[in-house]
Amino acid sequence: MTRTNRSFARAAVVAGILLTLTACTVPAPSPRQTIPHDAGTGQTLAEAREAIDAVPGISVTEFAGGGPPNVKGNTGYSVAFDIDPGYTVLRGDVLLDYIVRSTWSVGEGYMPNTQIQISASTADGEPFFDLASAATGSGWIPPLSRDPSQHSTVVIPLSADDSEGARNLSLLTQDGQWPGVVPEPHPGNVTAKND
Repeated sequence: MTRTNRSFARAAVVAGILLTLTACTVPAPSPRQTIPHDAGTGQTLAEAREAIDAVPGISVTEFAGGGPPNVKGNTGYSVAFDIDPGYTVLRGDVLLDYIVRSTWSVGEGYMPNTQIQISASTADGEPFFDLASAATGSGWIPPLSRDPSQHSTVVIPLSADDSEGARNLSLLTQDGQWPGVVPEPHPGNVTAKND
């Protein structure tokens, strides 16, 4: 091999190594770039909160979410409500389904890709609302062996990497991708004023 050919071969090998190293250092897109956000459809956080708050006997105390993904790439929502004194929830399964679908229909901010956390509090001296049974009855979580309590929380998984989360995502996207269809205003027959 001539000296020119050896120099050319070495240069080609070095160039190949550099190209390989350069290709390996191209950063992957961040979750802020890959998770859908700020859709042109759906409702705002305020609208979703108002819709849930409009259910007689329900007072929303927290409705948060839509923020940028955390360092692990996770984002979700948190909804908390009180059951007003003198009210009973008659159809907890319908109420929970309404809350989940209202939350999923928020197009403001980032799509939840991990969970929707729902918390409920019953007024002092009132019968406890069985949040776990309501979430199970609505089909969002499997049965939990947990006694009703004055303050309770359930987590509706939405991670595509989890079997429950993947099932929930398939239910939520039956009518199209995120953000989901904004539910009709609730008819109000899920709660009752105690006599």
